[in-house]
Amino acid sequence: MTDESKRDILRLLGEIAPISQKLALDLWKNPELGLEERYAADRYQEILTLEGFQIRRGIGDLDTAISASWGSGSPCIGFLGEYDALPGIAEDGGPGHGCGHNLLGAASLGSAMALKRHMERLNLSGTVVFYGCPAEENNGGKVYMARDGCFSELDAALTWHPSDVNAVWEAGTLALNACNFVFKGVTSHAAQSPEAGRSALDGAILMDVGVNYLREHMIQEARIHSVITSGGKTPNVVPAEATICYYVRAPRRDQVEPLFERVVNCAKGAALMTDTTFEIDMIDGLYDYLSNPVLNEVASKIMSELGGPSFDEVDREKAAKLQSSLSEKTVKEAFKKYGATSDFLGRELSDVYLPGGGPMARGKTMAGSTDVGDVSHIVPTLQITTCAMPIGTSLHSWQSNESFGSTVGLKGMNFASEVLTLTALELLRDTSLLKKAKDAFERDTDGELYESPLIPGARPKIR
Repeated sequence: MTDESKRDILRLLGEIAPISQKLALDLWKNPELGLEERYAADRYQEILTLEGFQIRRGIGDLDTAISASWGSGSPCIGFLGEYDALPGIAEDGGPGHGCGHNLLGAASLGSAMALKRHMERLNLSGTVVFYGCPAEENNGGKVYMARDGCFSELDAALTWHPSDVNAVWEAGTLALNACNFVFKGVTSHAAQSPEAGRSALDGAILMDVGVNYLREHMIQEARIHSVITSGGKTPNVVPAEATICYYVRAPRRDQVEPLFERVVNCAKGAALMTDTTFEIDMIDGLYDYLSNPVLNEVASKIMSELGGPSFDEVDREKAAKLQSSLSEKTVKEAFKKYGATSDFLGRELSDVYLPGGGPMARGKTMAGSTDVGDVSHIVPTLQITTCAMPIGTSLHSWQSNESFGSTVGLKGMNFASEVLTLTALELLRDTSLLKKAKDAFERDTDGELYESPLIPGARPKIR
């Protein structure tokens, strides 16, 4: 990109920053759980409408999902935004943005607006799309949006996530099936007429016994977690209904599917043994994240040049106070994980680019799951992280929530917006990069088309 184009984009981001920052703090003060983000969706829709974007609301059967587009034709660049909060994350035990989604969506919004204004000024062809994606934490909102045909129009999708380092996210994530198995039996008096009862709870327990034996015969990297969410009210009544929830994870989608079928077989066997029936109520079905080496290289060069957020002493004092609430061991383990010292990375906050990404390096698999994975199997996708909390801080904690509502979080957000927008600008300038990204995508997916992991009739649920 030319120096003039870069200066113009950064100047536009400076003009837009007050809008993004106000929105981020507003949503931090008004956290909403997944599928309940009506206040957030209304704010995004209001800002994007005033900016001249064409709005679609309610896509993917999600009332709080948004697709906002401007322009026409190719290339088509998309920015992914999230805005759902988590329960019990705030220091007082209330809901909060422990994963920084108040920042995540606002940065992507700023990038979409800046790119649109730049293209409009220079009369450049192409399309900019902002996606407001609800319920990333608990329902995989992007999966329902993908089933509705979203994202397929894109040439590239760009997103980010708040973290304690500045890096390109090249590692994979775990594919996931999350389902409730709802057993149905027959109620009766447990002492007077036990022979008339068919215990749904027995079905759930025996299923879990079978799954525990299954653990010995699955790949080392797979994970199965379960919890019985309902199993009756009193021992003297044979429970007619019981629910056990399972998360089944593996590094790739094609590893989850056969493992999940074996879990279903455990349910079938348990139902036969207890003379009960069961239904599968699907919650989430996620693909593993597939990073794109071409997009990664573009973003890596930009991050290396920019460095990191511009933190000041006030930010460092805030971060030091939050970091002091963590154990010394936790902080030391963070530096070990990233393979860096505090002299390089920074003691409380990192304002440098971490080449390689430590645990986010290509070829590694991270322990969690994300619905960005589904997008990455539809279109070449870039994901970065920027420092928006003290080093060593855990996501989904009160410390991260406090940081994401401070100038520390806002400066990490501003830096993310700069990287995403400059990456998009480079893709506009050199469209051969998009072809190379698509070629890499085709190679890594082996030409297989995305198929929704959701079972027929699956609907998003407020939980």
